[in-house]
Amino acid sequence: MFGKGKMRISLPRSHYLPGEIIAGDIQLELKKPVQARQVSVALIGEQRTSRSRDVTFGSGYRTSSTTETTRIYEFTQTLDGEREYSGRGDYHFEMKIPADILDPQPEGVLKTLQTVATLVGAIPYRRLKWYLEAKLDIPGGLDVSKHADITIG
Repeated sequence: MFGKGKMRISLPRSHYLPGEIIAGDIQLELKKPVQARQVSVALIGEQRTSRSRDVTFGSGYRTSSTTETTRIYEFTQTLDGEREYSGRGDYHFEMKIPADILDPQPEGVLKTLQTVATLVGAIPYRRLKWYLEAKLDIPGGLDVSKHADITIG
């Protein structure tokens, strides 16, 4: 175990539909006591946009590619507050996925994706990544955290 400790996220499955509840458990294991702000779990959605363009240099052309990651959704649930944490801690969480999370309407995430793609001149192809992030927020130090990839759709 490197650093101050480690976290584990236990989920019964990794595929969910909009409107469903993600329920799981987080285990925190610390080497020594540490003062922290909170333990939390967040549902995060990110979009990766790749753009390619031809660039002229000298007498030839070269293709230039850039990839940008934009956070399009984040909901954080606090599981425990500010205090000194030590040893092992177990936390259960339940988080409802919004029913319109993939809805192309103005409130939905996909409308945001289309707007971002238009602003950056990207191809309308979108690549979504969804994950849970469990975190022990340590002020002035490295947080103890863990990611678990999930699929929504």
